[in-house]
Amino acid sequence: RVVLCVFCLFLFAVLVHTTGEMKLTLFDSDTGAVCNDGTPAGFYWRAGTGSGATNYVIHLQGGAWCNDQPSCQYRWESSPELMSSSTWEDTLVLTEGLFSLDSNKNAWYNANEVFVMYCSSDVWSGNGTSHFSDPSVQQWQFKGKQIIATLIDILWDSYALDTATQVLFSGCSAGGQGVIVNADYVHELLKAKGSTALYKSFADAGWLQNLVPYFNNETSAAYQMQSGYPMWNGQIQPNCRLSNPGLEWLCYFSPFAYPHIRSPIFIQTEQFDTYQVTSNSGYPPYDDAEWKYVQSIRHAFDASLQIVGTQNSYFSAACLYHCSSEDNTFNTILINGYSLSDVLTNWFYETTGNGPSRLLDNCLGFNCSVGCPPDAY
Repeated sequence: RVVLCVFCLFLFAVLVHTTGEMKLTLFDSDTGAVCNDGTPAGFYWRAGTGSGATNYVIHLQGGAWCNDQPSCQYRWESSPELMSSSTWEDTLVLTEGLFSLDSNKNAWYNANEVFVMYCSSDVWSGNGTSHFSDPSVQQWQFKGKQIIATLIDILWDSYALDTATQVLFSGCSAGGQGVIVNADYVHELLKAKGSTALYKSFADAGWLQNLVPYFNNETSAAYQMQSGYPMWNGQIQPNCRLSNPGLEWLCYFSPFAYPHIRSPIFIQTEQFDTYQVTSNSGYPPYDDAEWKYVQSIRHAFDASLQIVGTQNSYFSAACLYHCSSEDNTFNTILINGYSLSDVLTNWFYETTGNGPSRLLDNCLGFNCSVGCPPDAY
């Protein structure tokens, strides 16, 4: 019977990995790892198999943020699943990008996959509670930093993270920003537990620029970070904070945060990142003045990537797109014939004989890289 039960568990694990199904785990409320509304935060999990049994992908979900009472109330009304776990399903199926089960498309096809749900609205950095003066409005908790700390504890104690030989800490959009904010923090948590795993991080579409919007009626990201930081009680990189006294909120902008990151990190950013282009200048088509402004955004991305050091890397196509780690553009957007999957793999495993480990597309025009989705906007 024991042999039969072990075989059944093995068969179940293989079946789950074949279908891509991931199972929800919610944290205990006494950990303090809670969503904005106080419901428990959590993650979806799929066990690794075969050669990937000791490899881990820990991936932070994205979904912007809220930075004051009106924006939090709007977020609650429009996207409650980003502030509460009360409607999350017991299972989730992910089979594209970093979650693809095809070894020809994804080097992490059989790894332990952890998809961490985003419900703290604080760029994965907070450790605070709102204190709105109006007693009639709802107060919110911002516990992104505690969620990450609790996650590592639980994965270590109950999901064999203590046996890991490789860890890729990744995230998309606000999750990518969360990676930039927390890359060294997670590395230090693991080292403090005695981990000797190869650790690298991957920030997808989280290379946030401090841009002045083209239209006066747009709220700048600078204002949002400046007002969000104290409300969240943001826990940012200590060295970045000390380097920007009185302007600590600048550490949410990647070119300010990056120089203080010590662990290896890979950046994926589109030169026409959909979120940053459209939130600052609207959607195409553009008139001449608007197009000149959009081109300046591309130049800002290109120039800012020049600070990325040799132990780190990037993939930057010229698409109007946002986030490739969770869909098939992980494989279909190409620079010189190489995909994000190719370049990330070469960098992580240092297999430069298989192709380049960093690429930036210099194609002329808008949405001009090979494989840019033509209908992304």
